[in-house]
Order: sequence, then structure tokens, then C-alpha cells
Amino acid sequence: PSLCCPHGSKLSKANLASFKIPNIHCLTKLGHHCLCQHVTTVEAFPFPVEKDELCWKLVQESTVKEPGLEQVLAEVEKEQNTKERLLDYIWGAATQVRGELVTKSRMAVPTAYGLQ
Repeated sequence: PSLCCPHGSKLSKANLASFKIPNIHCLTKLGHHCLCQHVTTVEAFPFPVEKDELCWKLVQESTVKEPGLEQVLAEVEKEQNTKERLLDYIWGAATQVRGELVTKSRMAVPTAYGLQ
């Protein structure tokens, strides 16, 4: 059985609510936050082919600062379905941040430059 959802299905889109175990939920939020920071400060357009490697590296780095999550990370690494769903959810942060930037730019740019 999967650690993230009752039926272990990969068919549905990963969302935060599907991670029922509190520690995995916390790990997922932490990874999402780290990728948001990475996209805004380091690399705005990471390559999709590097998704799993980049997200996993960020999660590993972030657990060093959070006592207790290293064991959770080890459990997730053993459960491939949970790991894939976690990485899929975290990867959504890149799209989310870019979407927020586009929305804010569309509001600010026309008025700042008189383009109406």
C-alpha cells in the first residue's frame, strides 16, 4: 500500500490533501516551498527532464534543517509510488510561481508604462 493515498493510485493528480500521513504532508510542503525559492532565486525555468533529480535534491537538502524528517524521507524513498506523487506535487511549484509572476506583471506593466 502507498504511504500517500489509500489506493496507491498514480492516475489522479497529486495534491497536498492526498498525503494523509502528517510527516509526509510536512515533507511535501517543505519540498514545495524549497522549489518555489529555487525558481525565484536560482533557476526560473528548470528543465522538465531534470524534475525528479532537482526536486529530490531540494527535499534532501531541506530535511537536514528539519529534525525528524530524515527518517520520513527514507520511508518515502522506499515507496516508489509515494515518491513519484511527492515529486509531481513539488514540481507544480515551478508552474505556480511563474503563473503568479505573469499575473502580477500583467497588472503592473501597462500602468507603469502607460500601455493602455
